[in-house]
Amino acid sequence: MSELSSLDVDSIQEVHDRWIRAELAGDTSCIVELCADDVRWIPPDAPPLLGKHAIANYLNDDTVGLRHIQVKDVVIHGNGSLAYLSGNYHSRFVVNGGIVMQEAKGTHLWIVRKTECGAWRVAVLAWSSWGP
Repeated sequence: MSELSSLDVDSIQEVHDRWIRAELAGDTSCIVELCADDVRWIPPDAPPLLGKHAIANYLNDDTVGLRHIQVKDVVIHGNGSLAYLSGNYHSRFVVNGGIVMQEAKGTHLWIVRKTECGAWRVAVLAWSSWGP
C-alpha cells in the first residue's frame, strides 16, 4: 500500500477546511458537494444517514446555528485512493434561534475516497460527543 503524497494530504486538509467554512456559513450545498454520492453519516445516538439526499434533508432540517468551531489534533493517513481524517472539535452554537450559547466537544472521523477525477470526497463521517 502506497502512502499518501503530500499533495493528497494537502487536498484532504483543504476539503476539511472548506467543510468547516461551509458549516460556519450555513452553506449546506457545499457540504453535500464535498460528500461522495454513496456517503454515510453516523451521528451519535441516531440512525445512520445514507446518501446525499438524506444528508441534505438532515442539514436543512437542522435547528442548530453554529457560531464557532475549532478542530485540533487533526491526523490524516491512508493510501493513494482511500484515507481517514480524525480530529477533536470544540463548537459553540445556539438552538432554534435562541440566544443561549451552548458548547459541544468531541471527535470526528472521516473516511475519504478519491474520485475518478482526482477529487477527495467524504465517504463516511462519524462523530462523538464528550458529554453534555
